[in-house]
Amino acid sequence: MSSESPRAVRGVKDILPDVSPLWRYVEGVAADIFDLYNFQEIRLPVFEKTEIFRRSIGETSDIVEKEMYTFTDRGGESLTLRPEGTASAVRAYIEHKLYNPPGVTRLFYVGPMFRAERPQAGRFRQFHQIGAEVFGGDDPSLDAELILMLLDFFTALKVPGLKVALNSLGCPVCRPGYREKLLAFLKEREERLCEACRSRIDRNPLRALDCKVPSCKETVADAPTIDGSLCAGCLDHFEKVRRPLRDLEAPVVVDPRLVRGLDYYTRTAFEVTAEGLGAQNAVAGGGGMTRWWRSSAARRRRPSALPSAWNGWSVSSTRRRRS
Repeated sequence: MSSESPRAVRGVKDILPDVSPLWRYVEGVAADIFDLYNFQEIRLPVFEKTEIFRRSIGETSDIVEKEMYTFTDRGGESLTLRPEGTASAVRAYIEHKLYNPPGVTRLFYVGPMFRAERPQAGRFRQFHQIGAEVFGGDDPSLDAELILMLLDFFTALKVPGLKVALNSLGCPVCRPGYREKLLAFLKEREERLCEACRSRIDRNPLRALDCKVPSCKETVADAPTIDGSLCAGCLDHFEKVRRPLRDLEAPVVVDPRLVRGLDYYTRTAFEVTAEGLGAQNAVAGGGGMTRWWRSSAARRRRPSALPSAWNGWSVSSTRRRRS
């Protein structure tokens, strides 16, 4: 037996009594904001069937490829500690038929998530998220509402230098055309991409736009952006998202190169950054989601009972401002 004092696993951290009041304060502010926007709390399991995350997050995402804590239980079933909350929320919404009666359903959750990534500044293997999901349709005003609610939350916490990067990722009508343009661009420069981007270039070329490897960031700097490929429906949707944000003078900047690291995003995508966090200054992100939603509904043969889309965001409450 080792004589060394017991220590926590690298990449996880104890929340000690001197800082736990700050956690309660942040979670209390979040609860007040959610009450103001008529959200209800849902408490989700810490682990799910692995297929829930593989199907929703996407086989080509970094989370599925190398960051999930997956294990086989005594019954031979593959289970995974939740790496994010959206997949569990959607599963619960469908399983418990929260779509009855029809209408908009607003849910929020708070809790730990788990990713097997290399610990570094601002990133942990066990981290905590506050998340919001809105089920009930593809109304652009829901996207704008979520962004404004998120800004209200950070403003209440007096977080400085808030900025929202906003983009549209298109839909199944226009995204395939953009995908082909981007794939052709990347194929001509494939040797400059990192191994991970090369391995998934044919399956999901958009992931290269989100790669943090310097050589990939340099390679895609001149890549075509999706704004020139959006269909009329997506252009109209995006303008209706932006209009109330402009009217309320929200700190929003359109970024046509913004993509999200998870495969279920459709149309609206956004990311919130703040001052004082160094290079990793993103504190929240979200957007609209339909792809997994529609396929899940089809598998359950209840497409008419379910709304066509949902929207959401998450914020990590583990991130700390650097002094």
